[in-house]
Amino acid sequence: MARRDDTGSQHPLMPALPHGASARSTPLNKAASSPRIRTGSPTTRHGPKTVAGQSLGDSFNLKGSPPWSPRESTYDLPATRNFHNKLPPLDEMDLFVSQSPNNLLSLLPEMTESIRQLVVHYPEVYMAVWEKLRAVLEEAETRDRLHGRNVELPTPPTCATKPDIHINIHGDGKIDSYNWLKDRENPEVLKYIEDENQYAIAALSHTEPLQKLLYNEFVSRLDANEESARVTLADGWSYYSKSQVGLEYRLHCRSIIHDNGSEEKHAYMDENEVAQSPEYRDSTYFRVGFLRHSPDCRILAYGVDGLGNEQFTAFFKDVETGELLDDRLCNIYENLEFSSCGRFVYYLTLVPETDRAYRLYRHELGTPVERDQLLYEEKDEMFCLTMTKSGDGKFIMVNSAAQVTSETLFLHANTDENDTQLRVIMPRKEGVTYSAESHNGKHFFVLTNENSKNNWLFRTPAPKRDSPPVDLISLRETVIPHREFVLIEDFQVRRRHLVVFERSNCHQNVRVIELASVGDVDSERRPEAPPCSIGLEPGPFDKYHYISFSETVYSLLPESINEEVSNLSKMALFGTNVLRFTYSSLVQPKQVIDYNMDTRESIAAYDISDYKQLRLFSTGIDGTAVPMSIVFRKDLFHQGGKGLDANPCLLYTYGAYGSCTDPVFSTQRLSLLDRGFVYAIAHVRGGSDMGMGWYEEGKLGKKPNTFLDFISCAEYLIKEGYTSPEKLAIYGRSAGGLVIGAVVNMRPDLFKTALTEVPFVDAVNTMLDSSIPWTTFEWEEWGNPEDPEIYRVMKHYCPYTNVRPQKYPNMLVLGGMNDPRVAFFEPLKWVAKLRSCWPPRSTPTRSLQREDNDGDSSAGPGNDDRMLLLRIEEVGHGGSSGQYSYLEDLAFEYAFLISTLQAPVFKIDKEESDHGEPMTPSSIRHRKGLFTRELLEMGDEQEEDKMDNESVYRQSISCDSCMNGDEGIGVQPSAARQSLQQLQLRQNSMLRYKEFKEGEGSKPARIYSRRRSTTLLEFSEKGTKQNGKPAPPSQGPRSHSKLGEWIANFF
Repeated sequence: MARRDDTGSQHPLMPALPHGASARSTPLNKAASSPRIRTGSPTTRHGPKTVAGQSLGDSFNLKGSPPWSPRESTYDLPATRNFHNKLPPLDEMDLFVSQSPNNLLSLLPEMTESIRQLVVHYPEVYMAVWEKLRAVLEEAETRDRLHGRNVELPTPPTCATKPDIHINIHGDGKIDSYNWLKDRENPEVLKYIEDENQYAIAALSHTEPLQKLLYNEFVSRLDANEESARVTLADGWSYYSKSQVGLEYRLHCRSIIHDNGSEEKHAYMDENEVAQSPEYRDSTYFRVGFLRHSPDCRILAYGVDGLGNEQFTAFFKDVETGELLDDRLCNIYENLEFSSCGRFVYYLTLVPETDRAYRLYRHELGTPVERDQLLYEEKDEMFCLTMTKSGDGKFIMVNSAAQVTSETLFLHANTDENDTQLRVIMPRKEGVTYSAESHNGKHFFVLTNENSKNNWLFRTPAPKRDSPPVDLISLRETVIPHREFVLIEDFQVRRRHLVVFERSNCHQNVRVIELASVGDVDSERRPEAPPCSIGLEPGPFDKYHYISFSETVYSLLPESINEEVSNLSKMALFGTNVLRFTYSSLVQPKQVIDYNMDTRESIAAYDISDYKQLRLFSTGIDGTAVPMSIVFRKDLFHQGGKGLDANPCLLYTYGAYGSCTDPVFSTQRLSLLDRGFVYAIAHVRGGSDMGMGWYEEGKLGKKPNTFLDFISCAEYLIKEGYTSPEKLAIYGRSAGGLVIGAVVNMRPDLFKTALTEVPFVDAVNTMLDSSIPWTTFEWEEWGNPEDPEIYRVMKHYCPYTNVRPQKYPNMLVLGGMNDPRVAFFEPLKWVAKLRSCWPPRSTPTRSLQREDNDGDSSAGPGNDDRMLLLRIEEVGHGGSSGQYSYLEDLAFEYAFLISTLQAPVFKIDKEESDHGEPMTPSSIRHRKGLFTRELLEMGDEQEEDKMDNESVYRQSISCDSCMNGDEGIGVQPSAARQSLQQLQLRQNSMLRYKEFKEGEGSKPARIYSRRRSTTLLEFSEKGTKQNGKPAPPSQGPRSHSKLGEWIANFF
């Protein structure tokens, strides 16, 4: 029964709790005006009672006599030790405070008065009181340090302004004070990059222990025995690749089961060995971009990028002997194919100035490169070549594509040196794109958008090699007509099945059509149906079924995300009834599934998860429903929180080129979800998540729809209580970085933090400069700003053009010096201009400024409490290539998000949330008590985790040129010293690889990571139980390929 005080009135500080109900969050400004909870009679003369029945003095563990006697003190003791405690009973306070930090704040004044009276009436306990209070104050100071509050930052770098006055084609006079930063050979530019890199590391130096903690979490989720799906080729061997503990790159293997049941395994290529070869030992970047096997499986061709600029050198290796052939193809594109006989190799070369693939060559193995035959040249600078081999192995398919127009040419793969004539399936037509696949060498299936938005599928005969030219379009027949609300994204052809990947209402579907009744496609051709007709497909293509999935939010990728396995599966599975695809969702790890199209059974199992995913819809400014995919951990989600009490949230988008942002699983993302984050994907216009009409509404002059959709999604998450402006971070890379740059100009008040990688932010200047690689290719996506209307729209949203003095969010911007798609100077110029509008950070002295109801400081409109950081490193568009260096970079980015959003430093284990109490973000922050000092001490310890014989450990190393004595993450060296440091790390990497090989089966070897920081982190002992691997660099121009787009969504 609730007690009453002397007056019989209810207690003025706490609202009444109905019987059986829990208290909800009480706003601070309303707490005092809600007198509901009753209190009892005055406390006893021994002070307020605790729940355990001990007095407050007893709870301080006072033993023995006080440190001084009353007569030794000049303090005047009160005549009586009785004092009136106005606080309610502690058991009632426990329930009230547990609901919200605002409830605790409402009680602090009375708590302070009670403590004051305690010390006044019982002065002998003052040291015990101080001891308890000091621990709380120390915790507050430690948390401030970890989250960057009240931390004195070094002086931000300043960039010299050198006004460049230019009058553009529209007569606008433009003054670009940072145009001089485009010169990568200028020592001043390199010095400014160095200063920015050093400042970024110094500004986040307080998070180094957190970075180490995150890195260890990432590594603990790597699967030491992770293997790709296996593909059995014509030689009887099953080919696959696997990761290696402690090593950056993959090992490629094959195995075979002999008649006696024994299994023979053979490693035919080790990427780590290639990385340490004389060719690449001293390079600062390394990535194996493609692997191709000859038809007889004796020759392996692989391409290596040693700079990050996506130009490859192709090597040829004898799989049986392990010897490298003398043939070598330099500065080629990533597409390479063998002829059917294995005697010839087809490859693409690049225009040196723009890196556009424009020439198709044929090389005969064993002959000089100078004798290679030029088969085709694309002279239109708007078009770029790609190449592949058809799934049935009959044709070499060459696609020449601009943004909205394409053309496919073909050449018989079983050819000789005299067959050099390429034929066209469907002549190029402005605004028409299509892709083609061969079926048994007798028909082409073609997917096109001709006279439609969402694509339709037709079939046409494939001419024989010696047949005269024929108009294939006149012979085509409709397989699947156009449908208004169903987008056909892709398709695959098997001997007896046609597999169609569709998308409708932001969901992916897989249709499997049986081709057995077509009689090996030799039956009579049926009349062509109108391409825009709607209805059931007549004839032999109407026997089909859809694959069903148990989840409503998921993602599918045809084949495997492993490039080599995907390429091998394409031809190896052609004659089978097996469909191989990769399945994932926001809560399900990626799985390669083999689906039997006859029995309709799949080899896969879905596990129950502690995480929940939802599909939400926000309402755009024009009334359009914009879909979102979100995921969070069930026990840590608290809807309806305000200000700092809300869940931290990371909102991601891309929104360009018609690329779909599919909801996929990421093991690294668990480190955010386990800290109470909500992860959200905004499927904004500009992608094709809702069909090609969705894409067209977010390109060219309608591009602002993309930014307005993103803002609407952010507003929806805040309005519905999923997060708050103080807890909302946003992220986008490449073209998605344009979205981030635009919205922080338009609505900086919505976001606390912004993270962007290789952002395309100087749209006006880049699109007006045709000398920059890919610019003319991009005009069909963004528009040519020489058009007055396009220029007007672009000038309105261009992030660089619209930078102005205002309170921006915390910002971390990442770029790559060797990026061929988004030049390094775009993020560099952008940050330089932002910094000129960025007020200096306030003094670290704690101020007594008022805070509003949302917890945001009311100091003024400046950015005095916000960080602006930039890092530009010697990488390409995809960032670091090694699996461990990638994780180290990601730990830096996550630490920035966690610190600036004031999210929990430690992840919350499941058992800690299973105690029956509400798990609000604030309660999470305080659940662990005084623990953060332990985290700070982590960075000062030299740890060595003992592992079993199958594991290895890593030790911190430092370079002779940049020794700083730091442990843990360490401080990033300057850009000017990076090259020397990276060369030394590469030499250490050679030692690492040798020690690893020598240490196999004997003792743990020292493992050094290919990275750019001065020290390395050790492995977590729990090591390698879960699945996960880093994202490879994306492919193609600034727009993603389907494979690169889907892989990018994993991370």
